[in-house]
Amino acid sequence: MHPRNPYHNPPDFNVLAEAYPPLKACLIRTHGGNATIDFKDEASQRRLTEALLKRDFDLIIDIPDDRLCPPVPNRLNYILWLQDVLGETGEEPRPDVRGMDIGTGASVIYPLLACRFDPRWHFVATEIDDRSYAHALRNITQNGLQDRIQLVRAPQDGSVLQLSLFPDFIFDFTMCNPPFYTSKAEVDASAEAKLYEPNAVCTGGDVEMITPGGDSAFVKRMVDESLEIRGRCRWYTSMLGKLSSVAEVIQYLRQHEIDNYGVTEFVQGHTRRWAVIWSFGYIHLPDPLGRIGNPTIQHLMPPRNILRQPFSTSDPSKLSTALQAAVENLDGVITMHRTAPQPAVPSAGECLTLTDTAVAATKNSWSRAARRKTKSTSSAMDVQDVGNVVMRCRLQIRRMGHDESGKEDRLLVDATWVEGRERALFESFVSHAMRKATSSLA
Repeated sequence: MHPRNPYHNPPDFNVLAEAYPPLKACLIRTHGGNATIDFKDEASQRRLTEALLKRDFDLIIDIPDDRLCPPVPNRLNYILWLQDVLGETGEEPRPDVRGMDIGTGASVIYPLLACRFDPRWHFVATEIDDRSYAHALRNITQNGLQDRIQLVRAPQDGSVLQLSLFPDFIFDFTMCNPPFYTSKAEVDASAEAKLYEPNAVCTGGDVEMITPGGDSAFVKRMVDESLEIRGRCRWYTSMLGKLSSVAEVIQYLRQHEIDNYGVTEFVQGHTRRWAVIWSFGYIHLPDPLGRIGNPTIQHLMPPRNILRQPFSTSDPSKLSTALQAAVENLDGVITMHRTAPQPAVPSAGECLTLTDTAVAATKNSWSRAARRKTKSTSSAMDVQDVGNVVMRCRLQIRRMGHDESGKEDRLLVDATWVEGRERALFESFVSHAMRKATSSLA
């Protein structure tokens, strides 16, 4: 579960029912006066969703019995991850953020939650089903969010990405929870398998759960359409319900030479979901937001955007001085430093950031080939390069906590690729900076 998700621990159902009385009829008393609900009962699940939305987000939703009732903690994970993505890849805080929720459903759960979470967020929400569309419109209106959520009736046989309807906008992201299944038989087989799981209830209409080819085929359509409109959206994302689908989509991205992509995992109780993300821009995701540790698909993970270099010194001041000397005198390289307050000694295996330096390079001035070229290039040519950033990265001095044997805390430098077309340029810069810093400390 996302670290900022407030539902790490189960709610106190007695307290929740006091805040939302319709939940009281669903309570099951346990030992010591505590209470729970039957998670396999559809009505109880619906009352729980309504209760959490009302108490924690002041949202009132109306969902027909034959449409999906979304679990709030799971949906919140997706939103919080997107917040992290935009926070890490945005050049500066902006007054508004624009997203598109593809197939928003009767609940409009993602736009409603996101708009309550962050007043800067605005949505276009698309829906192909008449019944879901009518309830979505009611839910948007009764929560007073019609000025921030625009509902669009999408055609059944039209494009998945309706960005062409908004030629004046650059969207920050798309999000989607596509139908997972290929047929009714697959839905029934999945439901039967879940009968033995602790909290299994399957609600929803066929239009929400079934699509030709399943979720991987749906997201491949998104990829095809994104290849046509490319930079009209900064980050294309979608949830996936099966690990096999993740593998299929990543392979499809690679086939189309889309190398700026990532994967994350959402875990909520016994439910595990994944999301893929891709972009045609040159801003890159830090590894914690775009790579997962599942060994079965490690060969499909994108290359690491964080390169780590350990150092033998335990003096952060000396390492900072050496690192600054390695990069600040390079022609065309601009640095900006932020020094964190000295933290307490970290626990075993924990990393704490001591300094954070943003680096922007307007040209390659560190490689041997670049230095040779500089000697034979006029200053006029150099001036033309200034202002065109070819690479951005972050250099963070971090302290690794002592190990179990009690050895002294170690320092390391994490170099994170932030922006640029060429990975080799970032890697060569890091190699130069680490080599120079190591030499200074020797």
